[in-house]
Amino acid sequence: MASLLSIILAAAHIRQIVAEPDLFDCFDLQNEANNISVLENEAFKLPTFMDLNLELDDSFRFQCYKNTVEIITTDQRQEINPLSFWFLPATLTDSGNYSCFLWNTSYCVMDVYHVQVLQLSHGRCFHENLLELPQEEIPGSIHIYCSDIKDYFQSFSVLQWFKDCKPIAIDNKKYFHNDKQLSINNATSEDSGMYTCKLEYQHLGKRYNVTRTTELKMKTRTTKTIQPEMINPKNNTIEARLGSTLNVTCEALVGFGKMNIILLTWKMNNTDIPEGGLRIKQGVQIDRKEANHATVVLRNLIISEIIEKDFQTTFECFACNPLGIRYGFVKIVPPSPDWTLHVIKIIVPLIFVPLACILMYQAFKVDIVLWYREMFGLHKPINDGKIFDAYVIYPRSETEGSLGNFSTSHFALHILPQILEEKYGYKLFISGRDELPGQAVVEVIEENIRNSRRLIIILAQNPPVVDKGYSGFEHQIGLFKALIQNEVKVILIELKKGNCLNDFPESIRHVIQKNGIIKWKPDKRNKPGVDYSKFWKQVRYEMPVRSKS
Repeated sequence: MASLLSIILAAAHIRQIVAEPDLFDCFDLQNEANNISVLENEAFKLPTFMDLNLELDDSFRFQCYKNTVEIITTDQRQEINPLSFWFLPATLTDSGNYSCFLWNTSYCVMDVYHVQVLQLSHGRCFHENLLELPQEEIPGSIHIYCSDIKDYFQSFSVLQWFKDCKPIAIDNKKYFHNDKQLSINNATSEDSGMYTCKLEYQHLGKRYNVTRTTELKMKTRTTKTIQPEMINPKNNTIEARLGSTLNVTCEALVGFGKMNIILLTWKMNNTDIPEGGLRIKQGVQIDRKEANHATVVLRNLIISEIIEKDFQTTFECFACNPLGIRYGFVKIVPPSPDWTLHVIKIIVPLIFVPLACILMYQAFKVDIVLWYREMFGLHKPINDGKIFDAYVIYPRSETEGSLGNFSTSHFALHILPQILEEKYGYKLFISGRDELPGQAVVEVIEENIRNSRRLIIILAQNPPVVDKGYSGFEHQIGLFKALIQNEVKVILIELKKGNCLNDFPESIRHVIQKNGIIKWKPDKRNKPGVDYSKFWKQVRYEMPVRSKS
């Protein structure tokens, strides 16, 4: 047949003569998918009986007819597939119906192929009836495949790409060529169009073209993919104690709307975390929608028990999508010392110990001072020019009273010197006891008060009239020295309970309000001379330091 430059009939060499098949006895496969279109002047391989699982041997014969009349013969043999023949190249006259038979003495099948050779319009590199399925993509990095060229692809084959029949320059920036696919980086709506791949097939020193055309349709962006933005971790550290558990979430913003081809993974020191790990493992990747349709991808790193080795490990999270890769890392460190607790442990004692000491001193001040005086008192005589430790002023009543109901005179003349003088060595000047006969009263009072370190005033309610003149004068002299000249300290002693403040002169009331008053209270056994009672401790506390010499 003149229109066929070469028809390769791939059938085994028939070693025995078999009669022509009986068309009425052959089984018709009636394959409805045998309507085939091919482009003019391109190499085309017509595969036959591809769906039959037969083990062919030399007893089988293969024969094809065009339009049931013309027998197709060839002296070329195809070594790859014995049941196919080639149009090298296909011409318009090759259009027609091809009936092919496969038979031997006991078996016969037939199949019919409808072949249509299409002619290109001027200036076109593809025919509308020979387009592959259209490919719809969203903006981003995409791939276009040159399909169904396996039977034509050779080790030395050269594949060229065209967009709308114009050659595409592979610059490895916008366009990348890899084997049988074309990659477009950051494809947009401007990249929509007809993409044609052209392959050169060589046979017996001659070259033939094979082309495939696919329409690329770029969808209107309902989603927006961006380079991942790492939200967490942000190259920081996390404090954790040995033996504790840790759960760290990796978050990355990857775009807006529904995202595809997103990978979020954790690594340790840039090494993959083993699948099925027990102590360290990754959670499931989760997509979360935020405000403004933002898509955030999350994945947890779970450490069931922190060990020493984790403090020297860098845990990295990688977020990958078609636009790029971002990563962040986190390091685990031991917790820093709790300085707050240490500061509290230091400050609390510094505050409360002195406070407790102050409170204890206030509560036991009298006992502490008396103990200190006893242990570290003066060992030398006091050279202050004073003769007496205290001058005692009291109302002079005529009745002495008993121990249980004693008078102020009894207290001043007997009980007070019994404790202060006899037991503690103080030297007192007591009116009515220490004056010499014939001395002038005024001079004695003034001189002895001046020579005394303390002024003890024993208070009594409503003293007898006979006492008021003498003791009143002593009060005036003593209080003048104490209040005006500030030469002597006043010790006020109240023997009987009662609100007697209004019965005293204003000067006495002023001293009471300024220095306070020591109230007499005998011990529970009603013994006034018990020196260790609280009353005597307070009196001794107010008295001057006694010399030990």
